[in-house]
Amino acid sequence: MYSSNGSDHKNIVLTNPNNFFTVRVGSCEIPYTFALITSSNNTITFSATYNTVSYSSQITITTGNYNILTLLDEISTRLKAQLYSLYGVNFTFSFTYDRTNGKCTFTITGTTSFNLSITINNNSPVFMTCIGFSSAFTITYTTPLVFTSATSTQNVNVSQNTALYVRSESFTQTTNSENIVDASNVSDILAKVQIATPPQSYILWTNPSDLEVNVSNRVIDIISLYLGTSTSYTLDLGNLNWSCRLTIHEKSYEPLSEQHNDLAKNMIGDLPNPLLEKRTALVEQLKGLKDELLKSSDK
Repeated sequence: MYSSNGSDHKNIVLTNPNNFFTVRVGSCEIPYTFALITSSNNTITFSATYNTVSYSSQITITTGNYNILTLLDEISTRLKAQLYSLYGVNFTFSFTYDRTNGKCTFTITGTTSFNLSITINNNSPVFMTCIGFSSAFTITYTTPLVFTSATSTQNVNVSQNTALYVRSESFTQTTNSENIVDASNVSDILAKVQIATPPQSYILWTNPSDLEVNVSNRVIDIISLYLGTSTSYTLDLGNLNWSCRLTIHEKSYEPLSEQHNDLAKNMIGDLPNPLLEKRTALVEQLKGLKDELLKSSDK
């Protein structure tokens, strides 16, 4: 058997073809160095029209973990810089967060009259969930008194990674399915690890319910594990290692007493017949010798 780091070990094989394996993740130690905003979701497309000049463009949010206030500042900074590169004008914005209702409001501000319209597209669902939108939205400006703001349609959520998933393609699950990252996939999840610590710390998790997974492997010759989040099958730990305790059990659907009965029957059936015949012959021979001794003693 080979582990994911290339180490060579003895294969694990079922001792009875009617039995099955279970796999249990007992505990994990994982560095919380991964980010919600990653290279796979940090490119945000938008369209803008200033007076009569229109562009389709994009901004790139710096990868990392944000609270809603620092994320709004990042969006404002990137959008200002990109619009300046397109139009040569320094526009100003007011991107705010209301703690009472958990929503954001996006507004273009100014002291003069001009026509500006910006539409933020919904090309990154993770980003849109962060700022509380489920579809594209538009903000406009004409004068200091004539403008259109956009307010979140749902609560903001910059803490979408509430759990990690210990996954493995080495173990075959035929009865479990998942709808986490994609819809209706055959599951390769071995454990769900709840996150209860802040970024830049360690996640120390212990299986609270002895949950284990039935697998259909008859032979386990390789163990390969990987981590995923609620939004991605991959996880960047910044070149740091993680560890877990993995237990593999062989189990049977039959009661323990039935297993013992079967074992006893098999042991009796496996005794070699020639040995039994030889034993019987020796017993008969000893019996004959005993009879002859008894007859001699009577004389």
